[in-house]
Amino acid sequence: MEKFRSSRSRPICIGRVNPVSTLVLPNTSSTFGSGCHGTDVAEATSVRISPVRSAPGGSGESTPGGGQPDTGSPVLANQDMVLGLSVPTRRLPNGASPQTGSPVASGRHDNTSSPRTVEAMGLASEGARFIDAGLPTEVVETILNSRAPSTRKLYSYKWNLFSTWCRQNDTDPVHSSISFVLRFLQEKFSEGLSPSTLKVYVAAISAYHAPLEGDSSVGRDPLVTRFLRGTLRLRPPVRTRVPAWDLAVVLQGLAEAPFEPLEEVPEKFLTLKTIFLLAITSLKRTGDLQALSVAPSYLEFAPGMVKAFLHARPGYVPKVPTNVPGPIVLQAFYPPPFGNSDQEKLNLLCPVRALDAYVHRAALWRKSDQLFVCYGSPKKGGPASKQRMSKWVVEAISLAYEAAGQPSPLNVRAHTTRGMAASKALMSGISIDDICDAAGWSCQHTFIRFYNLDVGSTPGSSVLSS
Repeated sequence: MEKFRSSRSRPICIGRVNPVSTLVLPNTSSTFGSGCHGTDVAEATSVRISPVRSAPGGSGESTPGGGQPDTGSPVLANQDMVLGLSVPTRRLPNGASPQTGSPVASGRHDNTSSPRTVEAMGLASEGARFIDAGLPTEVVETILNSRAPSTRKLYSYKWNLFSTWCRQNDTDPVHSSISFVLRFLQEKFSEGLSPSTLKVYVAAISAYHAPLEGDSSVGRDPLVTRFLRGTLRLRPPVRTRVPAWDLAVVLQGLAEAPFEPLEEVPEKFLTLKTIFLLAITSLKRTGDLQALSVAPSYLEFAPGMVKAFLHARPGYVPKVPTNVPGPIVLQAFYPPPFGNSDQEKLNLLCPVRALDAYVHRAALWRKSDQLFVCYGSPKKGGPASKQRMSKWVVEAISLAYEAAGQPSPLNVRAHTTRGMAASKALMSGISIDDICDAAGWSCQHTFIRFYNLDVGSTPGSSVLSS
């Protein structure tokens, strides 16, 4: 009976099953709930049965209650049996397998599934481990929420790939040996995956895999550790020190059409300009910008619009929670009154000015207190995701290049704004400690190794410019 699925708008039918002459249902009460039907589908009076075809090997027509039932058939219902809309639903019993889709009365198949369903199914293995250890369900749920939703989704995806590979090799993924894990990692490494990607696979497998001897995890196994170290030597990461785009060109484009005049530009260009200026002046990740709010206690402008203070929403945990994150403080860039026309033009790049214009304009379509909301249909006014905001930053760079009369750069990522802004700040005389505090890096080594770019002038160019 697990093939039953509930439907609010139409009856339910069971397709692709062999007919039987008689169907017996227990006359027990059902509890209302959501999900698929369990064994107790409905009371006998709630089931309508259409004319039944003869069972294979039967003697023609049959009516409910008449004839001899085919007790040897494993099938439960006739293909034409339809349940009425008034049938109460039941939750799946423990151990029942959820159905990803079932035929509906119109003949179409409902095979849609939400990402949350896939994520929940992927986390079942890890949660089951904790439940088997005797932890209550509420405790397990809290433990699983220690990871960010994006991390849980990524781990679930990697684990599903490993599980599929194990089933193809007739191995239980939860209790697979280290040799099988290493064989899988070697196969992925031979396909060209980078050592950093293999580390994600190891982390995902460690999250779902059963503990090894001595309660050790897969990620801490000596062979796995040496394997990852070997991949780094065989395929060392290549980090470019040359930026993929020029900040001066982008700023020049943002000060011209179609990004100006700011009070008249479409919502799209106002949003792109604001998010880029905030990313480049705050040195923050896209996730940090997503956590900002327009609530009165989380967004404040100083008198004269000389500064803006932006606080993250309650409960937000940054990627590197080394200390309590402070507010983002934006300093106005050449605010009025202007001494000359050059200062007035430079004010076009003021992040406080762009933020003020965006907040007032977005209030017309805003449906969320998140700072950055979608400006286009069908999610206009809803909170923007990190992926969408990253695309906005890249699009702002591309359109600014076009506005400046230059071809758009290739291979641009939104994350490069952190390295570009930090490198420019270091060149202008800002201390490394202040840069690391603003960007949220735990130590100077992170900036020097991964984000420091060659954006300054060389002695040779200084000689030629003289």
